[in-house]
Amino acid sequence: MSEKTVGIAFGGGGARGLAHIWIMEALDELGIKPFALSGCSIGALAAACYGSGMSGADLRTYVVDLFGNRGEVLSRLWQNRPKSFSELFATPGHIGNWAQFDPEWLAEAFLPPEIKPDFADFSIPVTMSATNYFSGEEVIMREGSVMKAMAASMAIPALFRPVLIGDEVLIDGGCVNPMPVDHLRGAVDIIIAIDVVGLPQKPADGKVGSFEMGFGATQILMQTIQREKMRHDKVDILVQPLIASFRPLDFLKAADILASSEASKDEVKRSLSLLMES
Repeated sequence: MSEKTVGIAFGGGGARGLAHIWIMEALDELGIKPFALSGCSIGALAAACYGSGMSGADLRTYVVDLFGNRGEVLSRLWQNRPKSFSELFATPGHIGNWAQFDPEWLAEAFLPPEIKPDFADFSIPVTMSATNYFSGEEVIMREGSVMKAMAASMAIPALFRPVLIGDEVLIDGGCVNPMPVDHLRGAVDIIIAIDVVGLPQKPADGKVGSFEMGFGATQILMQTIQREKMRHDKVDILVQPLIASFRPLDFLKAADILASSEASKDEVKRSLSLLMES
């Protein structure tokens, strides 16, 4: 292989982002260590795992074991539920009292213990994308607490509480930069971008609840932003795993998502080998 450097932009997309694992495995099997990583939402979690030194295979084992145990998943969620009606219907004017799930607690509860606590501890440089709720601007996180940064990057409105870092109220980075390719521009020779946003899926009975509608609207927003950015910011390898039939919260279908997207690994290995040798 050549001395060309490789960067990976892990996109947001909820449970569909479990497909990111195959791209990690592709590089592991080629013996290529990325030079830089960027991520948004679940992509930020993927970047943190990879930047902490976990292999794709180890992360796949962890994910399948965890989400294959429905009782364990529900138990962890139950522990993070709103504890009272007053908390459930709290006025969303005070960040500490919002009724949604606490994304920092959830990250700590579900993510592998191997994840490094501080950005300075990563073996590969990592950046994560979040959105400043009041300015609407992207906040690029590259130092400090990894858990807080991941929580901010995945703080989807209506599902998770916003995260306060310093004096900034932060929400999901997908609102402004769902696949942060630009974080890697100029830093590496080859950029791999993984698109797992997808679009809302029509239920078999045709009925869409208000929560699902709001979540789907966020997907449409992310897809629109991503499509427009890709018109002007081309990448060397764009991976679009076969995950369209899954919904963003289908984590209990982790094994199915991984089976459906497995072809992405060989796709990346072929494309990257050609680019490294050219």
